[in-house]
Amino acid sequence: RKEGISVNQDTHLIFDTTSVEDALEQASKRWGVPSGDLLAEVIAEEKSFFGLFGKKLKVRVEPIRPLLLLKSRVFLTELLARMQLSSVPEFLDEDYMINLSGQDASILVGRYGDGLKAVEYLLNLALRTPGEEPRVRLDSGGYRERRKQSLERLAEASSRKVVQRGMPLRLDPMVSWERWVIHTTLKDRTDVETQSVGESP
Repeated sequence: RKEGISVNQDTHLIFDTTSVEDALEQASKRWGVPSGDLLAEVIAEEKSFFGLFGKKLKVRVEPIRPLLLLKSRVFLTELLARMQLSSVPEFLDEDYMINLSGQDASILVGRYGDGLKAVEYLLNLALRTPGEEPRVRLDSGGYRERRKQSLERLAEASSRKVVQRGMPLRLDPMVSWERWVIHTTLKDRTDVETQSVGESP
């Protein structure tokens, strides 16, 4: 038998098939995510012809979350298993944020979040379409919020030094969201200004 597929988008797929289970299985293979992360709805049904042929269904399948997030969880699960780390990727309420929790979560963070940044970079490099999809961000046990508060303190302390000495101060290299924290913390100051120097990353 031949099964039909008529729509191919990140938002949904529509299958001409004989069962909802078959539609879920096909969508799971096509998107590379577990069928448990998908929702299926029968949108049309053709009755069998005098019982000679099986019933035909038109089934709409869509992901329960943005497809990029679902693929990211699969990617991270496989990566953590290969690294032999006991940690689990979990979705957070915040858009495009995944939390890594578990016994080895602190190992993943690394010094100044370097491990977390590296895994986040790999993830986005492997899965994200630049310019079309938002970046997936990783957190672990509230690390990002703690880092944000630390950067805010650094920005305030550095601005005081600059005012006292009357000379510019250069900070260590940072990723874009960390630079954003520095700029945002000091944006209303009139006695100092912030500037990013160099090229990303």
